[in-house]
Amino acid sequence: MNLEPLYGLRVRTPRLELRLPREEEVDQLYEVAAAGIHPHEEMPFAVAWTDDLRRDQFIGYHRHLRESWRPEAWKIDLGVWAEGELAGAQGISADDFADQRVLATGSWLGAGHQGRGVGTEMRAAVVELAFRHLGAAAVTSGAFDTNRASRRVSEKLGYRVVGRETLSPRGTPQPHVLLRLEREDWAGPPVPVEVEGVEACLALFGAD
Repeated sequence: MNLEPLYGLRVRTPRLELRLPREEEVDQLYEVAAAGIHPHEEMPFAVAWTDDLRRDQFIGYHRHLRESWRPEAWKIDLGVWAEGELAGAQGISADDFADQRVLATGSWLGAGHQGRGVGTEMRAAVVELAFRHLGAAAVTSGAFDTNRASRRVSEKLGYRVVGRETLSPRGTPQPHVLLRLEREDWAGPPVPVEVEGVEACLALFGAD
């Protein structure tokens, strides 16, 4: 499958650019992750991937996302450049988007870029992409009770708690909150969002 159109997708805010990283940029993204995302005693992710972070596995994961792409089931991890500096990744994914019209979001941000509103801005950018350009009916997310930063981002953007589950990323059960934002509840992004190149990608997303 020709995924080249995905590399032309750009989602921009006044200080951020989100786009699919090329292979050499995935290597740079690994360096951002390896420099630190969260304190070791905390685990904000449903899968504890930062506990055994290796370059080859990190690059292989991103390669797998591309090689396994199908319009019926896909995930894209967009690199996030904050004022020109690679800062983290914002993921969106869907299963059977053509019929379900629901997207899931997940993200991470290098420790040096946290606490400046970047997390809210990058999530808002992909939510706007989802609703305005891909025709999504809803977007979902999830967060552990202890991940206050992620919960705050969701609350700011209008997500509602729709359920709870228990996950054990490190073998110990932890309460995990399920969140959802309906299209009709989206008040719009807190900053201007520009999207470029999405028309060429619609068939790949199952959104044509």
